[in-house]
Amino acid sequence: MYFHRRPLSSDPFQKLGIKRSVYHSFFKKGTGLGFDMYVANGKENYEPPLTFKDAYLYTGNFFELQKGIIEADAVFDRSGGISFPPVEIGQKTLNSSEFKHLCHDKNLMGIRLGRFMPRSFVIKNQEELLSQLKSLEGAPLAVLKPAKGMQGKGILIDKPENLAHVVLEEKSEYVLQEFVDTSQGIPGITEGYHDLRIVVVNGKITLAHVRTPKEGSLLANVALGGSIEEVPLEKIPSFILSCVQEIQAVIDEEFDFPLYSIDFGIQAGSQPFVFELNDQIGFPSEKMNSSELFIENTLEALAKRASR
Repeated sequence: MYFHRRPLSSDPFQKLGIKRSVYHSFFKKGTGLGFDMYVANGKENYEPPLTFKDAYLYTGNFFELQKGIIEADAVFDRSGGISFPPVEIGQKTLNSSEFKHLCHDKNLMGIRLGRFMPRSFVIKNQEELLSQLKSLEGAPLAVLKPAKGMQGKGILIDKPENLAHVVLEEKSEYVLQEFVDTSQGIPGITEGYHDLRIVVVNGKITLAHVRTPKEGSLLANVALGGSIEEVPLEKIPSFILSCVQEIQAVIDEEFDFPLYSIDFGIQAGSQPFVFELNDQIGFPSEKMNSSELFIENTLEALAKRASR
């Protein structure tokens, strides 16, 4: 498991609260499958293609520093960003560089998954924003967001006439979208505004949770104060499962069955729209019933990469 900025120690996950035990379970189960399970950190400790320096080996309860060099058979990338992995080790990493680039650019997502998404427009400058806003005249709300933003940062939801006054950053791309009204909720799951996340690992639906915004907001991101609740997999409505399967047909084989999430908004209680894909999935907490399935499917994906 490779990070860019996680201080390592005998217990590098000790400050993760209810996620700590899930990380330890991941390493313990991987060891039980016969793997030497390491955690590595820092660009300065990585040497292409698959060499890492001063990694920590999981020993059954804690981690021990292994001075020197190790050669990895597979890498679970937790680094964030798109600087890692190099393209040439894509078959050894979860996930590949190509897939990470897709997930970090909402305009690229639109090219691949536009038929599943709200009507969207690529915005590269002020003139294009004003021009495309005319396409949304009369709409009560519209959404403007950075093409390469994360965690809900920089997303604006407002009347189209108000968005016309937004000053864009130079040399940055944006996405202008129709607003998806999720206020009618999802049958049997939630009654109001929401963001439904479905996690797919190694071609299998593995985890689901619904996020709801804090009072007075339309943004459900936990980083912005939203709340999160696990959704049992058997409660996911069939019309959403059908949409997930269609998206998997576009993504899974082409990108080597990655680990990713699909964020949905459900309009009028029955019409799914994809907001975005994410390649960096937070580990589930120990309170989530699907945490063991997440570990199992992730290790299965890594084992497949290690055998190549």
